[in-house]
Amino acid sequence: MIKIKHLTLIPTILLLSSGCVKKEPTTLITENNPNNNIPIAQTYPMPTQPQVVVPSYPTTTIPTYPTTTTTPPIVIETQPQYIPQRTPYLRGAYASNYKLKQLINNMAAKYNLDRYELNAIFSTVNRDTLALDKYGVYKKRKPSKQKTSQIGSWSKYRAQFVNPSHIRKGIQFWRENANWLNMAAYRYGVDPAYIVGIIGVETNFGGFTGKHSVLNALTTLALEYKKRSKFFTSELENYILLTKEQKIHPQAIKGSYAGAFGLAQFMPSSFREYAVDLNGDGHTNLFDPADAIGSIANYFKNKGKWNPRIPVAMKVYYNKKRFYGIPTGFKTSYSQSYLYRLGMRPSSNFYGYKGAVSLIKLSKYDRDELWWGTSNFRAITRYNPKDYYAMAVHQLGQEIKKAVYGRQ
Repeated sequence: MIKIKHLTLIPTILLLSSGCVKKEPTTLITENNPNNNIPIAQTYPMPTQPQVVVPSYPTTTIPTYPTTTTTPPIVIETQPQYIPQRTPYLRGAYASNYKLKQLINNMAAKYNLDRYELNAIFSTVNRDTLALDKYGVYKKRKPSKQKTSQIGSWSKYRAQFVNPSHIRKGIQFWRENANWLNMAAYRYGVDPAYIVGIIGVETNFGGFTGKHSVLNALTTLALEYKKRSKFFTSELENYILLTKEQKIHPQAIKGSYAGAFGLAQFMPSSFREYAVDLNGDGHTNLFDPADAIGSIANYFKNKGKWNPRIPVAMKVYYNKKRFYGIPTGFKTSYSQSYLYRLGMRPSSNFYGYKGAVSLIKLSKYDRDELWWGTSNFRAITRYNPKDYYAMAVHQLGQEIKKAVYGRQ
């Protein structure tokens, strides 16, 4: 697990208006900067090299963009520095919850934390009923799930992410952050198209990073979502450690109803293990494009085992409208010769890749679309274990890359 010495997280308060989300003034608090006068981004010297070659297929040379990126619309608001509080009493929404009291005792013993300080932190928690509703914990509403077996389900899913609006924003994001994308490609060997694709699918390029208190959401789910209590309890512990070590107010960070935050939408455990300070300003901040880009690339390389020498996915042709022959999905593995014998024909030479592939089925209105995926396709599913999600990241990234460079 990587130790982060300094962390600056910029909480965002998002207001939904006319289908768009705008960021309200946010707060930046650090122990070493009581005046809160911290630049959002600064230039990081690139490694000495004549030019950066992105490991994509076919290999392309990155055009040169200005190294000064456009600052994202993040506003810093002055706020008193966070000073931990202590109380012998647990108050708030879960004041009488035995499970929370047990959690506090366990954390105090396990991590040598101040029990009274933990009481004060958890006394600020409000029950996140929307998070419970999203997961269908009390069956008020079943959690929304994409039924991939339905005719046209891929067409509906794709339209949410691979559309003119996302592509236009992606082009702008790529050009404004080309320096950081180049640097991440050089350091981690990850094609920038997939970094951009993740940010586009996860947050619409920063348009919506979440409005839930991460502390409220994680506490609520850890205590009340019995099916996944172990997972959310672990994430809650990581979150408390993260905020305490960096002296950030536990209620300061806003994210998704599941507790993910920033442009990269990392869970607390992923942040502590894979987040990096790409722009070299001494802080790791996933609300900053540079650090989000570097962190996603690091996650792909180390968590997903990304291989820069092989492609990701390729569309194949099949002579029937619907496919029911063999199991499909990113977990499957077939030799290409076997799939050839079933009547599949690749749409290209797959950049010379001859290894095993997974068989991905996408249900369109008029037919099933088949794709072959490599281990890099499976690496994308480490972010979200769904075929449709990984394919949306792939196709959105490739569409944006094509628009930026005129080719894929």
